[in-house]
Amino acid sequence: MAAAQQSPAVINGPANLRAGPAKDYPLVAQLAPGTPVTVMGCVAGYSWCDVALPNLRGWVYAGRLNYAYQGGYVPLLNYGVTIGLPIVTFSIGSYWDNYYRGRPWYSNRGRWAGHAPPPMPRPGVRPPGPGPRPGAGPGRPPQGGPGAGRPQDRPQNGGPRGPGGGDRGNDRGGDKGGDRGGERNRGQ
Repeated sequence: MAAAQQSPAVINGPANLRAGPAKDYPLVAQLAPGTPVTVMGCVAGYSWCDVALPNLRGWVYAGRLNYAYQGGYVPLLNYGVTIGLPIVTFSIGSYWDNYYRGRPWYSNRGRWAGHAPPPMPRPGVRPPGPGPRPGAGPGRPPQGGPGAGRPQDRPQNGGPRGPGGGDRGNDRGGDKGGDRGGERNRGQ
């Protein structure tokens, strides 16, 4: 992919970096809020995006990504169409060959080879076209950066955590609030 098509974004809450575009793919790393990532593209419907970090590559649920757009940060899940991010397909063979050789689950890729693509989004999940200027109304992140006005979302250590590093990540699709009530990501 050409460098001009790569796009900057930031993790807006605890997130799991997965080896494919669904929550049941193997966990690659856990990402802290505020972690910058490069978006390489998203699946149709903008529900999961292929992202890159230094020495890491994987898929993040789009609800955990804020994208720099028109002087502010907007939720990628809602603005993917407006922003015009590229639609990409996931091919487990070439993707895993390029990024996951040596991982303990690499030899079991046949388990995920027939995985169905992510479902299309529900109607009304994102605006049909350009909306109000980002940061200008209810439900929009504040202007000034990905975590402006929300210091509790800023990472303490500022980077990805490997598996086992206190998983409070969220990649369950519609659950926007993260894990509550002490519940962990069981089986993810």
